[in-house]
Amino acid sequence: MKDKIYVSSMAFGNSIEQIVSRSENLNVQLEFSSGVMYDKNALSIFNNFKRRKLMHNYFPAPKTPFVLNLASKNEEIRLSSIDHCLRNLEVSKENNLPFYSAHAGFCLDPNFESLGKKLVFKDNKIEKHEHLQLFEDSLLKIKVHCENNDICFLIENNVIISENIINGSNPLLCCSSNEITEILKSINSKYINLLLDTAHLKVSCNTLKLNLKDEVKNLMPFIKAIHHSDNNGRFDTNDKLNESYWFKTFFPFFREIPHVLEVKAQNDEEILHQLNIIYKWF
Repeated sequence: MKDKIYVSSMAFGNSIEQIVSRSENLNVQLEFSSGVMYDKNALSIFNNFKRRKLMHNYFPAPKTPFVLNLASKNEEIRLSSIDHCLRNLEVSKENNLPFYSAHAGFCLDPNFESLGKKLVFKDNKIEKHEHLQLFEDSLLKIKVHCENNDICFLIENNVIISENIINGSNPLLCCSSNEITEILKSINSKYINLLLDTAHLKVSCNTLKLNLKDEVKNLMPFIKAIHHSDNNGRFDTNDKLNESYWFKTFFPFFREIPHVLEVKAQNDEEILHQLNIIYKWF
């Protein structure tokens, strides 16, 4: 099982050289993810990392920041987001990785500085049907690339906190199993599936008044990788796991797919302790 378990770069800091050094010292597999500072050598460092690895979402960070949004009505943002995903799929293929993953789209374009908290949008007009169609159009473009290159793309479920509900509407896509399964069934490709973030799902279910374990059961056919962290059910805080982790009984159902420990800023001893907890649950 140990070859299925990765640690997110989030646990090690935001300097890519520090992240790589610490992960190599601990002899763990690494997911290179969002939050890593821009570094002109980031892609070269990634390619030369010899242990098993994954690439996720906004890595490598571009020199000019933007919010990756595959459902944006702003064509420049949407096309930049598609291009970012296609490039990372190519890099993943070159490195013999099973997939590249990125967040599902937004119905509004948030300011870069507000990510990870109460979102600040340039406008508050939500036209969900239109953004769902744009998101599907983006996925169809990605699907063609995936099928031609035999590489998978996983979308990560978004997290909706109550503070980000706008006039009774959810501006984020793929927070519920109904919406996720509807999109994936519409795309209908073995190359496009789901990266389940358990912490995102916990908060979203609390906000949307959904049954957490029923949502997992509904999503099981599409889950091809999992991010693990915990929180208080109100905010996505990437807290460490403990014996009360709500998802632990589901581990035996997901023995064959990658799992990523996605906890924030842990010391080396705590990271190893967290990994041992996960091994035990399998």
